[in-house]
Amino acid sequence: MLASIVPVILLILLGVAIRRAHWMPDDFFPSLEKFSYYIAFPALLFTGIAKLDFHGRLVGELALATLLPTLIVVGLALLALLFWRELPDASRSSVVQGAMRPNSYFGIAVSALFFPQQTAALVMLALALCLPVVNLLSVLALSWWSGRKADLATVAKTLAANPIILSTLAGIAASLLGLSLPAPVLNTLDILAKSALALGLVCVGSGLVFSLDGLRPAALALASFLKLLVLPVVASRVCVAFGVSEPVALAACFYCALPTAPNAYIMARQLGGDARLMATMITLQTLLAAATIPLSRLLS
Repeated sequence: MLASIVPVILLILLGVAIRRAHWMPDDFFPSLEKFSYYIAFPALLFTGIAKLDFHGRLVGELALATLLPTLIVVGLALLALLFWRELPDASRSSVVQGAMRPNSYFGIAVSALFFPQQTAALVMLALALCLPVVNLLSVLALSWWSGRKADLATVAKTLAANPIILSTLAGIAASLLGLSLPAPVLNTLDILAKSALALGLVCVGSGLVFSLDGLRPAALALASFLKLLVLPVVASRVCVAFGVSEPVALAACFYCALPTAPNAYIMARQLGGDARLMATMITLQTLLAAATIPLSRLLS
């Protein structure tokens, strides 16, 4: 797996180098991030998910093996936060995000390089099943703890405008209905999709934070421990308890071991979370994932 992770790390380091060398204008990475988030990554999700088969036993097994562990870990995070009264509200929402959200760029890139096609497709399917749920939970956490409570209509509006959720649902609908796009449109989306991983990983690197100023080490440790260790272990136990097939167990444990998502920083910044803590959390988990993700194979 090291040969699959190293190219991902190198692209992330390229983003770090470009940012720190001030080689590009100040608005380069925000513009690249916006293009990746609203166009390239949705194209990748739609084209990948639309080709998946959502019928059969594997889908139910994969949903169980990823969503149940995610909900269990969110419950553990909320339980810990219940007794942690001195932690600011904005930081609470970042802990919840950091404990459950997967880095889709990282996951798709590594799984495509390392796993056989069937397992890589199951990782994509896991993302398709879980992204709407984790985005919903993230928006709810941010709305609850942002200091500007959002009503149901506001939450629904935020979710309805989320390009990750929209592209995921569109891909699922296209797969279930057996829709096929005209070749020129599909080829255009494929070209955009191929750019998403490289652009996304470079953007991840540009957003990494290597500063200890204002750091909340306990919150950082809690979220990272839950995400990188507890979540994949819970997924492994769920797979054993319910007797899921080996390919599903491998994809589920890999999905659950992914570091937290760079998009969590964007949501924290836009919706009143602790963006500083979120940026540090993304940095730490991305670096630790090179060691923790290979362990997911042992769990499965």
